[in-house]
Amino acid sequence: MAKYSDRLVEKIVRLIEEDTYTISEICDALRISRNTFYEWKSTKPEFSQALEDAEARRDSSLAILARRSLREQLEGYVEITEKIVYQDDGYDGQTMKSKTVTKKKVAAKASVIKLALEHSDSKKEESNKKGNIHPATRTKEEIILSLKNRSGVYRNSQTYISPNTRMRKQEVNV
Repeated sequence: MAKYSDRLVEKIVRLIEEDTYTISEICDALRISRNTFYEWKSTKPEFSQALEDAEARRDSSLAILARRSLREQLEGYVEITEKIVYQDDGYDGQTMKSKTVTKKKVAAKASVIKLALEHSDSKKEESNKKGNIHPATRTKEEIILSLKNRSGVYRNSQTYISPNTRMRKQEVNV
């Protein structure tokens, strides 16, 4: 059985966050058995918590990557290809004869657009069920009214004096 240490835990956490190895591969690389890994997980709360935190950070970074990829798919992107043609220079070498660079605009995919719209609709429905108005559907007047209901004072539609600011003016872009 391998000896439990903070340094070993840090290595395990780092490998989990990278999301490139399975638990079996991590155990093999660090020369601990899977049984030892799962025993530590069940008997050592600090180890279990470190694993949960590492998995949460990994999942968060994967979600960010997925959102970026989704945004790229929604906005479309430019695909660049290069084609280089070489010719023999007569001295057992090659020289570049021509180089062609092609830029192609790739349009948004319909399936990705549909997914984004369905997600937006489900958020709006969820917000409506809770009795809230989804921010994307609120008018300027509704936003101003909700701000007024916070016990502040409006001089005009642009300047809001918050009760917490002790009479300091606070600009609100509405």
